[in-house]
Amino acid sequence: MKPTEEHIKEIAELLDCGQLCFFHEPTGTIEHYPDPDNPYVELEEWQETLNNIEADRDNYLKFEKMDSRQGFQLMEDFANSINDDNFRTRLFEQLSQRKPFSKFKWAVDNSKYRQDWFDFKEQANIDWVREQIG
Repeated sequence: MKPTEEHIKEIAELLDCGQLCFFHEPTGTIEHYPDPDNPYVELEEWQETLNNIEADRDNYLKFEKMDSRQGFQLMEDFANSINDDNFRTRLFEQLSQRKPFSKFKWAVDNSKYRQDWFDFKEQANIDWVREQIG
């Protein structure tokens, strides 16, 4: 079974929340768990999920989140999509400084473009999941 549009959207949301995602092709179910590289995660409570995936690894599609380079490109793409010259310039200034991710987030969160960013990012994550399906 291939992931449906609903699966794709759910996987995109989970990846955006920092989860590692796996799609079980025979059953059409999604398994997920927090990124083990996150120092605040205790994987012990996710052990059953980890065991399920490991026991049947060949039947799971694994989905990766965007890496930081791709995340940065996503922010640049969003900035380029803004018609407001002043705000677009401001976003590019934020992206050229130290700690560009947090500065970009602050600028967007405190603007009228906040929902536009969420919509743009959601669609980009959906497209990213579709690319991984092949």
